[in-house]
Amino acid sequence: MADYFVEAKSRRELRKCAELVRKTFHLEDVVYFPIVQLLDVLGEIFESFSYEIVEDSELPANVHGDTDVTSGHIRIKESVYNRACNGKGRDRMTIAHEICHYITLCVLGFKLQRNFGGEEISTCNDPEWQAKCMAGELMISKRLVGNKSINEIVEACGVSENAASYQKRKFMEEDEK
Repeated sequence: MADYFVEAKSRRELRKCAELVRKTFHLEDVVYFPIVQLLDVLGEIFESFSYEIVEDSELPANVHGDTDVTSGHIRIKESVYNRACNGKGRDRMTIAHEICHYITLCVLGFKLQRNFGGEEISTCNDPEWQAKCMAGELMISKRLVGNKSINEIVEACGVSENAASYQKRKFMEEDEK
């Protein structure tokens, strides 16, 4: 059960959002997306955006970052940020995930609602799935790496093997339809 739900968005719609982000920053042909640098640029473009790198102890052990959609403020654990700066794929994806929460909810205005009834929500209405999906589409552009192997995607995009495998599988499923 999720505490919140958002208006339904498909993977294709979220891919279009990711491509819009790439186009906005003139990164549509850049395979290795500069996600850490985007943190600084967003603050220059959106007054509502801010972020901070916090000591690991400031967030629960199982939380690597969070986004306050009311204030537009992202917090990233220091260890996560440092590993992302050093090219660690999982941590680069964590930052992308939090940025995608900000973009979908604060910039694009996806409607976020409380799930008071405690009802199960579909995947396409889950804000966590939407941020994960858009982050994957942002960091691993199908248009740029659709024909590459998983290892080539890991290397070219600076993502984890799990992320590359997942995206590659989704690309193949789409192509089969």
